[in-house]
Amino acid sequence: MNPIQKTNEWFIENGYTEPMEMIDHNGNLDLSEAFIQIFVAYNQHNIAEGKAWDNWPEWELVLTSMKVELSMEDPKTDTPKIVTERALWLRLIQFMHENDNIKIDGYTITIEGKHGHQFTFDMSIEHDAWVSPRCLAEHYNKMNASDKARPPWRRNVLEFFSRYVIEHSLGEYWICPEHVSGYGGKQTGYTHANQFCIDKPEDDIFPLAMFSLIQLCIDDTEIWKMYFEQDIKDIEHHEFMEREWPGGRPDQDWEYQ
Repeated sequence: MNPIQKTNEWFIENGYTEPMEMIDHNGNLDLSEAFIQIFVAYNQHNIAEGKAWDNWPEWELVLTSMKVELSMEDPKTDTPKIVTERALWLRLIQFMHENDNIKIDGYTITIEGKHGHQFTFDMSIEHDAWVSPRCLAEHYNKMNASDKARPPWRRNVLEFFSRYVIEHSLGEYWICPEHVSGYGGKQTGYTHANQFCIDKPEDDIFPLAMFSLIQLCIDDTEIWKMYFEQDIKDIEHHEFMEREWPGGRPDQDWEYQ
């Protein structure tokens, strides 16, 4: 039997719990914990043997907001890009399941950095993005409430979150952690926000970009350096604008449009 296509009978015969019993098919499978549980159910043998996950869920992902072309395997239509993206999803989900630095509550994922700081965001399956933390539950609640007043054929496009935003535990007006070489213990004056905006590279496949983001948070060093330097650039830009246009830049200053 192809190890990537295991039937429910295979699980039972080999002493594992049937995936149907491990997955709440009536629940919200877009919740990060429930989403991961789908993959756990189909990779019990790999977990038991300490191997890389290689078993794609049979059909349950159609109950999530994952892209349709990814959700179910079809050797006749699957492109190399689709196969690669599924492999990256398996790698990401296994990493999230096994790593003690990662905590999950609903849609929200909290990363404990190795220097003790926390980074928090929501994982949106629907939008292939990490978004501002603790917002997706509110987003979907408002969207569902609004949809009740809309004809069923009109899609609700309202969004109540910011894409690619993560929150950190140092709060507003943070001071760069001591372990960051060159910047430790310093404050620029622009480090006023308790959030970073870390965009997904345009050409990156989402699970690969997400994997890189989590590793950046766990490292708990380069992320501070990146945004401390960004604050320095923001100050330099602000000072330049003040020198050039003390009263504010004219609307018709075409040279700088």
